[in-house]
Amino acid sequence: MLVESVMSRTVLTTEPQCAVHTAAEIMHTHRFRHLPVVERGRLIGIISDRDVVRREGATVGDVMRSAVITVSPDTPVEVAANLMLDNKVGALPVIGTATDDLVGIVTQTDIFRIIVRLLGADRPTTRLEVHATDLSAQLAEITSLAHRHGVRIASLVTLPSAAPASRDHTVVLRIETIMPAPYVAALRQAGLDVGGPGEPRPQAAAHG
Repeated sequence: MLVESVMSRTVLTTEPQCAVHTAAEIMHTHRFRHLPVVERGRLIGIISDRDVVRREGATVGDVMRSAVITVSPDTPVEVAANLMLDNKVGALPVIGTATDDLVGIVTQTDIFRIIVRLLGADRPTTRLEVHATDLSAQLAEITSLAHRHGVRIASLVTLPSAAPASRDHTVVLRIETIMPAPYVAALRQAGLDVGGPGEPRPQAAAHG
């Protein structure tokens, strides 16, 4: 998924000579936390709601950050999210790949919204969590058993273990059924380590 599919295309902007209190009013009225700063149509900076606090008499040019981290419409969403995290910023202006024009903005809210969709939490589903030690083989088992039991998988996300050199993964499933017990039983019968609704996933035995 690319930034162009989640970014806001209608972008309110400000200019460096604009009074800070005017920019603050724009953000307050439209419930934005960031405003790109443009001059003669070109992006030259960005301000946030924190930049305008108690700065009466200042201009946008006085408080803006001119070192702006940007992305293009064809940047993967996960790359944009990582840029926000690494640089501790809440929004990234989106610059056209051919023209260098400001074509949109992607914010933390946009990223959170797509995470909710990816995890299937935006619709009624049942959440399961599976510990996988052989991801490819066990994913095949998970999907095959779902097909066999007539269970529709709404979303499936795999998370690698944080342990160095570990090949373990956590598989988070959301399935479109309110009666998951037969499917959960089939997963366990197949030897999969799965936690059902309202219960913790069984912990793997420790090896000493």
